[in-house]
Amino acid sequence: MKYCFILYGILIQQTFTFAQDNIISLGIADSIYSKEYPEMDKYNSQINFPQFIGWSLDGKKMLFNGGKTIYSMKTYKSEIKEYKISDRNLSPHLSPNHNYFLYQVDESGDEDYQLFLYNISTNQSKPLSEKGDKTYDPFWNPNSKQIAYKSNKETQAVVDLYIRNISDLSYEYLLFKDFSDDGMIYDWSSDKNLIIAAKVVSENYKLLYFINDQSYEVEQLNADKRNIAYAAAQFIPNQNACLIVSDEFSEFLQLHYYDLAKKEFTTITTEIPWNVEAMTVDKYGAKAAFSVNEDGLSKLYILDLQTLKYRKVSDFPEGIIRDLIINPKGTKVGFNFYSSTFYKKIYGYDIKRGILNQYTRKGIEQSDSITFTKAEKFTFKSIDSDTNQEHQIPAFIYKSNKQNSPVFIDIHGGPEYQIRAYFNGFYQYLVNELGITVVVPNIRGSNGYGKSYMKMDDGFNRENAIEDVGALLDWIKVQDDLDTNHVAIFGESYGGYVVLSSLAHYPERIKCGIDGFGISNWITFLNNTSDYRRDLRRVEFGDERNPEMRQYLEQISPVNDVDKINSPLLIFQGQNDPRVNWREAEQIYELLNSNKKEVWYVLAKDEGHGYQKYYNYQLKRNLTISFLMKHLLVE
Repeated sequence: MKYCFILYGILIQQTFTFAQDNIISLGIADSIYSKEYPEMDKYNSQINFPQFIGWSLDGKKMLFNGGKTIYSMKTYKSEIKEYKISDRNLSPHLSPNHNYFLYQVDESGDEDYQLFLYNISTNQSKPLSEKGDKTYDPFWNPNSKQIAYKSNKETQAVVDLYIRNISDLSYEYLLFKDFSDDGMIYDWSSDKNLIIAAKVVSENYKLLYFINDQSYEVEQLNADKRNIAYAAAQFIPNQNACLIVSDEFSEFLQLHYYDLAKKEFTTITTEIPWNVEAMTVDKYGAKAAFSVNEDGLSKLYILDLQTLKYRKVSDFPEGIIRDLIINPKGTKVGFNFYSSTFYKKIYGYDIKRGILNQYTRKGIEQSDSITFTKAEKFTFKSIDSDTNQEHQIPAFIYKSNKQNSPVFIDIHGGPEYQIRAYFNGFYQYLVNELGITVVVPNIRGSNGYGKSYMKMDDGFNRENAIEDVGALLDWIKVQDDLDTNHVAIFGESYGGYVVLSSLAHYPERIKCGIDGFGISNWITFLNNTSDYRRDLRRVEFGDERNPEMRQYLEQISPVNDVDKINSPLLIFQGQNDPRVNWREAEQIYELLNSNKKEVWYVLAKDEGHGYQKYYNYQLKRNLTISFLMKHLLVE
């Protein structure tokens, strides 16, 4: 078995061992392992309306995902009614005619997805790909007869783009060779017979293509230009044009009008110094809506597609927009809305009347019995050790009322990700039950603050991110209400690497650390990550085949700094992880354990890059609380 080296090579030295069918646990006493915290459940927000997924075919009703039922509402105060019922939980890939949906299934988190088509009226499924092939991210043609999807079934290291008819399983066409794992389809126009799709070289460098779904001809936009990031694109009906979101002319992702005949750009959002995060166009090409990520919070705008003039929706609530969809006539726009103080609300904006309404059941709003702690924005100063340049690092803080509060730092993964103020029941538990202040920084390399900021940790600049953790520790030290001697750090995936590296860099300043699915050795990580991901990761993290880069990656790998790690560590890992191989966790555990350091290790044999199964998630949550109580909340 894959984990036998740990079990038989290390258990001799281990004080506590726990094993069950799906979990291998090392270093954790049985009394701690079995400890539960049921009071966590009261920190789940009850404000959680069914997810908005679009509009009815006539455009008059909003539709919601209720699991096995699609619900509809005509007005924001009307009763919620059944629209379609199935025997299987609905997926996001609902067909435009609302008769089918596509779903993908993998084996215990290995991400080798098999694609299925579900017929809602007959309640029957049929496979569209073979088990063992990685076939995923399907996209519907507006005619509901064709789909496009990605697969690496031809070669493990190469992800291709395919097209097929759902009624004829014998027909499949390889549309685009070497499309990339993160490649995406943005839009598909039946009347133009065109697909807009992007191949991803890196988060900062994407290639945009127009693909003819009849002739299969491919045309690359900006073929002579490099290092452009595209984020969205959509055809404008009744115009020979499309809207494109890119950073071609700016630090930020801007909204552009692109004339397909003249091949000319008109930049629309030149006066908005933030990323355009989403857009939606009506069926007739008259109106569009787009949202902007303004320092982690969303703002909504309405765009007239004839004049290209836009207006900002005033008095907009504080939170995050997701799934922005305009109705066919362009009279209303709906979206899911998230916040640090509730899980999810649904809003509809009446474009003509200029009114924003929250959708409720018969006008009765959902409420929570607890007033949750709000995430507050702040920045802290970090000075580059090489250039002496000062940077302002954005962050959110969930403040405890406890005087001299311990601190829990959460580092996001990616690294090209941005932590935003979504509701987090675990944070709320830490703040309100344990008196721990939670700080969530967007260290250098994060998205949302311009492309230069996102590149600041690339390649040989990797440790800029670790310097930002040191700068955050400096900031904590001068806060009167925070305890600089009781700081924990948590992170998953790339954030797990930051945890391990920070423990080595600041061994006397961090009380304990929690590493989930993290990178411990850059060379073994790049060698063992799935073949189809490797080249994309090399662009971001560095190419280990280059001798100079290999030496640098070895130098900054946490496995080579274990002698400096003195703080207790908790490690979570999934055995089927295709992104960060389980050996990354094994090797850091082995080294720390052999050096007699306190280290807890949990390996889930039925998980991949994250714990998705309910029992495993509960175990992870409970062990994290126990670990913090033992190692953070002590003198």
